[in-house]
Amino acid sequence: MAKLYVAVVFAFIAAVVIVITGLSSDARLITVFFRSIVGFVSAGLIVYMVLRILAANDIMDFDDFIEAKDEEALAEVEGAEPSAADDEAAEGEQPEADEAEPAETGEPAQFEPLSSEELTRMDSPQ
Repeated sequence: MAKLYVAVVFAFIAAVVIVITGLSSDARLITVFFRSIVGFVSAGLIVYMVLRILAANDIMDFDDFIEAKDEEALAEVEGAEPSAADDEAAEGEQPEADEAEPAETGEPAQFEPLSSEELTRMDSPQ
């Protein structure tokens, strides 16, 4: 399925480039439209065929690559304990004692609207 996604992405990029160049060269809109459709289909088919050939010759198979990444990620989630890098990242995310929010201190957060006396007024330069 990854081969199809890659082919569609490259085909879309090709169609966008064709539309931009067609509009910048003052071509008719119907001509730009048909050229972009032909470019989309041909670029998509070429990329898909190249990816199929690469997979058939065992050079690079994107589907196996993505499945392997998914399996590695699943294994990490199921049986991984927090590592030292994860602990350091968690320590960096915790706020300081000075930055404690009202919800953390046990006090309920209350809404207090601003009054005109609390606003800072700025004078414009003369």
